Amino acid sequence: MSDAPLIKQFLQYQADFMSYLMAITRNFDAAEEIFQNAAIVVMERSEADEPIRDFRAWSKEIVRRQALRHLRQETKVEWAQSLEPALMEQITRVFLEDTASETVAKQESIALRHCIRQASDENRRMLSLRYEQQASFAEIGKLLGRTDAAVQKSLSRLRKKLHECVRAKMRLVEMSG
Repeated sequence: MSDAPLIKQFLQYQADFMSYLMAITRNFDAAEEIFQNAAIVVMERSEADEPIRDFRAWSKEIVRRQALRHLRQETKVEWAQSLEPALMEQITRVFLEDTASETVAKQESIALRHCIRQASDENRRMLSLRYEQQASFAEIGKLLGRTDAAVQKSLSRLRKKLHECVRAKMRLVEMSG
């Protein structure tokens, strides 16, 4: 079995894992080393035939265990000793929780994409110029034949409409769930 699919899934959570590792080690190099060791475990697991039911939970546990192993090996280092066990336990508990906030964020993202698709071509172009291409109001105005102030006002109105659209879609999700 190729290790590409599992490692790709693992890398999708890199920011979450590195945040956790930085919180408990307070050392970027140590966090990076632990992350790499966890990635090796994931790649080794790719050779197994049995499927993983909940990849996110499984990979979080691998990261947690690699972190504990590293901290035990580095007990002589000041930053490893200075972290209170209760604090480490609390950080780990928050890290391991599968909170609904991730699901809500994904639902909001889907709703936003849907709302943007409903916007006019010109509004979608304006959004793209501003938020994907990082164009200034003046640059957008030049391209669209508008003043800076008109672009700023249009984007403000558009953001408000998108916000209302997303809220409406999220209310529908809440009522159906």
